[in-house]
Order: sequence, then structure tokens, then C-alpha cells
Amino acid sequence: MHCGRGQVVNFSFARREIVIFAFVLTVSFLVRVLLFPQQGYPIDTGDFSYWFNTAASHGIRPFYSLAGFADYPPFNVYIFWAFGSIAKAASINILAMVKLVPNLFDLGTAAMIYFFVRKQSTFKLALVATALYAFNPAVIFNAAVWGQYDAVYTFFLVLSLMLVLKSKPELSAVAFALGILTKPQGIALLPLIVFLIYKKGGLKKLLFSVVAFAATVFLVILPFQWSSPVTFLTNIYFGAYGGYAFTSINAFNLWGLYGLWIPDGILNVVGWSLFGGFTVFVLYFLNKRFKVSGDNLAVFSAFMLLFAFFMLPTRIHERYLFPAISVLALMFPLIKKTRPLYVVLTATLFINEAYVLYWLNAFYPNFADLYKAPYGGLIVVAVSAINLLMLVYASIIMWDRRTWLKTEVETPVQTINDGEPK
Repeated sequence: MHCGRGQVVNFSFARREIVIFAFVLTVSFLVRVLLFPQQGYPIDTGDFSYWFNTAASHGIRPFYSLAGFADYPPFNVYIFWAFGSIAKAASINILAMVKLVPNLFDLGTAAMIYFFVRKQSTFKLALVATALYAFNPAVIFNAAVWGQYDAVYTFFLVLSLMLVLKSKPELSAVAFALGILTKPQGIALLPLIVFLIYKKGGLKKLLFSVVAFAATVFLVILPFQWSSPVTFLTNIYFGAYGGYAFTSINAFNLWGLYGLWIPDGILNVVGWSLFGGFTVFVLYFLNKRFKVSGDNLAVFSAFMLLFAFFMLPTRIHERYLFPAISVLALMFPLIKKTRPLYVVLTATLFINEAYVLYWLNAFYPNFADLYKAPYGGLIVVAVSAINLLMLVYASIIMWDRRTWLKTEVETPVQTINDGEPK
């Protein structure tokens, strides 16, 4: 390439890749920003705006005593404080800042997907995987339209998974702790993270990782006001959970087949038992094929646990399927059989989110009247049934030995020093 006065600028092959990758993320960011003015749910955006202002005005320590209703775990408060302070200092509209945060974490997840896949496959497939997440309509709707924060804990879960696969167990434990301290739904990956740390590093590394996890939790909650760290955390985590004693909180899952917002009673135990049994199923086959499957089966196992967490327990919200999409995008170029899962679950998550947000706004501000929505109708049953079929399909992939004894990944093209392919 010539640039003025005969100067020649040589872009290496690797640099061109980074430029294209950065362009993809930039376009995704601009698309998201254009959607910021779209109506989310006023109660959610109002809560987040108040929490941002409270943290920015009073700091982290007294947040929970001043914020009134605040059921988000402690690491979120650091985010509220940091970005709320920026908004306050720069006179940025607080609603725009509320939506900016999850979208930045989304792009961070897309970047991790790119670098993870690029180390195993071609630039083309790494870029495809990145774009599949960065432009996923259900992901964009969640963060840019609705303004929800599922992208934040998803980022830390993906980071934890990648770190443990790279044999960095202590750092994985730190990232996982931050994910749990952002949203408790990340607990779905706990059995897998423990399993992988033990398999890759042994008991000694597992013990060190437990210490790293506990130290991270303690350091994060240390600045807050509390008399007991245990009660401080349990009140936050279990307070909201106990207030939603229903089969499905708008989730189109196993329980959505029978309707939404039905008191769960003993079904709560049934749901968690199903998830426990499914976890045993996943870890059994992962352990059985661990040496011959490489990291592919471990990544797929992460998807399986996240998907099952959405499908099987009671008291699940519609957005709990969100982190499974990130793992599917990661798997897309690696295991061809997972591609139908990505397409179908993207569609069902988008429908679930759009359906719920529509009815939330339709009955706003009378949240109690939400029960009048046509829950249990054809859309709910049909999408719930499709999701259940996808869980069966995914289980067959997990069980099928042939899937994990062959490599479906394209080999990266080697390059010489001048950046040209060999």
C-alpha cells in the first residue's frame, strides 16, 4: 500500500486480522448505541439509574443501607460506582450509561471468543464466531434494548472457563468468584470448574483455587457494612430467590409447558433434583472421554450445564438462557453439530425476551396485573417444547462417542515472517 511521497506501508497478515476484528466490534457497538433509545422496562432502568446515582454519590460502603431494594450481589456495586461516577463527572445521561455497561461487557466476551477460537482455527472461523455473538439479536436485545446485565456475569463465566482450560486454575477461581458476586446463576458452572481444576492440576491446585475463590469473595465484600459476611451474602442471594416461589418466572422451559407463575411447592425439589441428575450425566461423559476429546467436550459441557440450569429448576427467569449463547458461539466453528443449537436457541431466547418485555410494558406500572397476560398460551408452550427438544438433541450429542473422537476444526494457516501464508 502506497501512502504519499512514495512511502510504502506494509500491513502484516496478523495486523490485517486485528483491523478487521476491531472493525467488526466497532460496527456491533454502533448498532447497539443506535438501539439505546428503544424502550426497555422502566422499573429495571429506574432501579439501575438509582443504584448508579446512589453508589456514585455515597460510595460503596453504605450502598445497601441507602439503596432500599437492591438484590444485586456486591461486585455490581463497584460497577455502579465506577460508571455512575463517570456519568456524574462527565454529565452523561445516566440511562445511556446504564445501557452502555452491559454492551461493553458483551464486546469483551466477543473479543475473548475471537482469541480463543483463533488459537485453534482459522481467522475466518474466529471472525465468524465473534460476529455470531457480537451481532446475535437475542444478545443485543438483552443489553441494548432491555438494558439487562446478564452480559456482565457471562463475561466472567467465559473468562473463568478459558482460564481453567489454559491451566490457570487460581485465576479461573478468581474470575468465577467475580461472576458469582455479579449474579448467582453462575453457580451452574461450579461443578464443571471444580472438575476441570482437579483434572488439570490435581488436589493441590484445587485447594489453592478454593483459597483464591474465598480470598476474592472476602476482598470484594470487605468495604461494605456488615457484621457477618455469611449473613450479608445469604440475605442478598436468598432473599430474592425466596420471593419467587413459582415454577417458571417467564422462562420458556420445562415448566413453561404447564404455564408460568404457578406456585412450585415440592416441584422446587423436583426441579433441582433434575438438574443435579443432569449434572452427573454431563460430568460422567466428560470424565469418560476427557483424554480423547481435548477441550471441545469441556466447552460443550459448560453449555450443557448452562442450558440445563435454564430448563430444569423452578423459579427461573427468561434471561437465564443468555450465557449459554456465548458458549454456543464459541463452539460454532469447533463442533458442527452444535450449529443448529445456536440458531434455534438464539430464536427461542429472542422470542422469550421480546414476549416478556412486551407484556411487562403493557401492564406497567401495575406489576401485579402481569398475571393477566396470556401466559400458558400457544407461543409459550410451543417455544418451551422446542427448547426441550433442543435439550434432548444436545444430550444426544453429549452421549454420542463419535462426535468426540474426531476433529472438526480447521487447522490454522501457518504464516512466514512477512505475513504471507505458506
